[in-house]
Amino acid sequence: MSSSMIIVIVLFLVLMLLGFPVLYALGLPCLVWLAMNDRMPVTILSQNMMAYLNSFTLLSLPGFMLVGRLMNTCGVTDRLFNLSMALVGRFRGGMAYANCVASAMFASMSGSAIADAGGLGLVEMKMMKQAGYDPAYSAGVTAASSIIGPIIPPSAAMVLLGAISQISVASMFFGGIVPGILLCGSLCLQVFLIAHFTEKGRKMPCSPVPREQALRTIPSSMPALFTFVIILGTILTGVCTTTEAAVVAVWYSIFLGFCYKKVTLKGLWETCKNTAEACGPLFIIMTSASMFSWIITREGLPQILTGLMTSIAESSNITVVILICIVIFLIIGCFMDTTAAVILLAPIIMPIIKGLGVDPIYFGVLMVLSLMVGIITPPFGICLFVVSGVAKLPVKAVTKEAVKYIPAMLLTIALILLFPQLVLFIPDLFFG
Repeated sequence: MSSSMIIVIVLFLVLMLLGFPVLYALGLPCLVWLAMNDRMPVTILSQNMMAYLNSFTLLSLPGFMLVGRLMNTCGVTDRLFNLSMALVGRFRGGMAYANCVASAMFASMSGSAIADAGGLGLVEMKMMKQAGYDPAYSAGVTAASSIIGPIIPPSAAMVLLGAISQISVASMFFGGIVPGILLCGSLCLQVFLIAHFTEKGRKMPCSPVPREQALRTIPSSMPALFTFVIILGTILTGVCTTTEAAVVAVWYSIFLGFCYKKVTLKGLWETCKNTAEACGPLFIIMTSASMFSWIITREGLPQILTGLMTSIAESSNITVVILICIVIFLIIGCFMDTTAAVILLAPIIMPIIKGLGVDPIYFGVLMVLSLMVGIITPPFGICLFVVSGVAKLPVKAVTKEAVKYIPAMLLTIALILLFPQLVLFIPDLFFG
């Protein structure tokens, strides 16, 4: 590894630790490297920055982000939470269970943890507060359940990973179904333990829903849940590509908004505007990260890592290599936004993993899940800040409750690590 590469890596780490925005932490070291390698034409910068954006699959990302925001503005969140309450409200801590179940349902249309935390989370925390739950506990379980969003399809993180690594996004979508359900179940298990074995939990109320009212929640929620069927169904039957399915889901969401009489033309414009504002920084970060990854590849860092991982796999087994990667993802997720981490790591890690014979669909889902744990861990857990702002609580109070659910997340990761078919069963069934 050259001296210029060492300087680039050290500068990147220093900028990250100093709290610089990811765009600058990635971009400034690239400019330093170009200055130190004056024989390299400057045009290489613009060429690499545009290379990742020139992807048809990547066009689906704004579409799925728009679907999540439309669902938040057209009254779907209330209906999903009411349906969840009808299913699990009768148990002690029923609203905490409903929080997890509703997040799993909302994940099938949003694909974003932030959309869950900021949209559905507002409804969940308001209802739990009215029922007498501790506000900090409500915020903690809301932040924890939000990580289901990027696991159950459609997933913005999986779209990004698939576009960068040339992996079938459709296969990753189907691969995320069982892990997403397992994650929801693990979080519910943690709620059960808290509700039955802690002093605070024993005081949690039950919130049974009368049978007649419970039955009314089903028809009012089904049209929204049908979004999941539209997205995966059109992809599976070959009617639509992933990008086209995103567009169909957008139009269906708009249709639902007008049917529910919750969306106006002004509100629709604001939703589209907010989505564009969210996508802009994301794509700018992508261009910066693509250049950083190109420099790392040119300097031969992937070859060094390949040799290291190959030697580890030969001396032990491939599971140890994957476990090491998971630990790295968990650590990086604590300091870097999931999107930036995927953009930075995918071009380096995925070719190595493919070379070692690991199924990229399996590893991709595991990678996304591991990185998502970081969004509720300090110091830079983005969902902690989102939920803290929505609940008007100190970040410290939200963090204290949210981290109680990390063992449930690690349990899900362990199950997938030990049993890869939990990810691969459905993709193998439909795609061979």
